[in-house]
Amino acid sequence: MTKEELYDLKHQKKCLLDEASEALAKGGAEDATYKDKLQKAKELAARIDGEEEIQAMRGDFDDDDERMKGLAAAQKQKKEDEQRQKTVDEIRGSNEYARSFAKAMKTNAAVKTCAGVADFAPLYKALQETGGAPEGADGGFLVPIDFDNQIIELSKEYLDLSRYFHVETVRTLSGWRVIEAGTPKALPPLEEMGQLTKDSQPKFSRVDYKVKKYGERLVISDELLDDNAANLLAYVAKWFAVKYVLTKNSLLLPLLTGLETEVVLPAGEEDKTLRSALITKLNTAHSRAATLLTNQTGYAAMDGWEDKNGRPLLVPNPADPQVLRYRGRTVVYGDDSEIGKIEETKTPIFVGNFAALGTLFVRKGFEMATTNVGGDSWATDSTELRVLCRLDAQATDKTAAFKATIADGE
Repeated sequence: MTKEELYDLKHQKKCLLDEASEALAKGGAEDATYKDKLQKAKELAARIDGEEEIQAMRGDFDDDDERMKGLAAAQKQKKEDEQRQKTVDEIRGSNEYARSFAKAMKTNAAVKTCAGVADFAPLYKALQETGGAPEGADGGFLVPIDFDNQIIELSKEYLDLSRYFHVETVRTLSGWRVIEAGTPKALPPLEEMGQLTKDSQPKFSRVDYKVKKYGERLVISDELLDDNAANLLAYVAKWFAVKYVLTKNSLLLPLLTGLETEVVLPAGEEDKTLRSALITKLNTAHSRAATLLTNQTGYAAMDGWEDKNGRPLLVPNPADPQVLRYRGRTVVYGDDSEIGKIEETKTPIFVGNFAALGTLFVRKGFEMATTNVGGDSWATDSTELRVLCRLDAQATDKTAAFKATIADGE
C-alpha cells in the first residue's frame, strides 16, 4: 500500500468518527447509525495499524518520519523482550527451578553470597536473563511462575484497577515511551503530483517511567518453611495478593483524582448532566470505551437513578448479570475507605477510557528471600520472608477521562 493510500484510509476513518459523533449526540449510544459508523471506523483503524506495522517491519518509511521510526524501534524491542520473557518463564516454570527455589528459601540463601553454587544455578540464570543482578542483589530470587499465577487468580477477588488501565510489562527499571499527542487533523488537499506538506505531521510527547520497589515481610514458622514449595507459595500468595492489589490501586488512583475536568451532577439532574458529559467531554472513541468507577456511596446513589418511566438506569450486563452498566458502560465500585471523597464533601464518579488515560508499568517477576539473622529474626529466633515487586504508573492521555461529583446530602 502506498503512503497516499494510507493517508486516504486515515481520512476515511476521521470522516466516519465525525459522523459517529454526530449520530451519538442526536440519538445516543443505541443509535443504529452511530453503531454502524463506529464499527466501520474500528475496522479501518485495525487495517491502518496493520499496514503501518508492515511498513515499520519492512523499514519502508522516510528517515525523518519519527512516528514510523519509533514504531519500528518499539516493535524490535517488543520482540526482543517477548523472547527474553519467554525464556525466563520457561526457566521459572521448570521443576528444577522449583526445587532450587525451595532449597534457597529453606537455607536462607542470599543472592549476593550464593553465586556459583550448583544447586542455585537456575535461580541465577533467571536473574541474568532479566537484566543482571541490580534488583536481585538487594531483593531476592524470582519466584516460580506458579506464584505469579496464584497472585493473578487471588487478585480477582478484589477491585483491581489495573484491569481497566493499560498494563505494560517492562524489562528495565526505567525507560520511556513515545505517545502521539494533540488533536488529529484532516488531510490537506493535493494537486496532481503535488508535494506532501508536514503541516499535519503528528506531534509526540515523551512519557518516562521508573519502577520503584515495593515489598513486605512476613514471619513464618519453621514447619511451613520445611513444608513443600507448593504449600509455602500458596500461603504467601494468599497473604501477598491483597497487598499487591492495594499497591497497584494506590499508584493508579492519583491519575483519576488528579483529573482537571470536573463535572458537578446536580440533584435530580444527575443522569441528564452525566449523559451530556459523556458526549461533550470525551471524544467518541473514549466515550464508547468508558468505564465508570465510584465508591460505595456513589454506587448507592447511582443505584437509585431512574428514567422517566421509573426504570433503573443501572441495568445488568446480559453477558454477566453481576456487572451493572450505565448507558452501555460498565460501572464498578470500591470501598469508601479506598476510593474516598474529593475535598471531603464530594463523592466521585470517575468516567473515561482508563486504558488510554494511564499505564501501569510492571517489572515482571516477584522476588522472594528468607532470613533468620536479619530484621527481627535474630531477636525472636524466627524466620522472616520478604516479597518484593516493582511498579510505576504514569498518565498518557489526560483527555481520555473526567471526574463527576455528587455533593454530600444530594
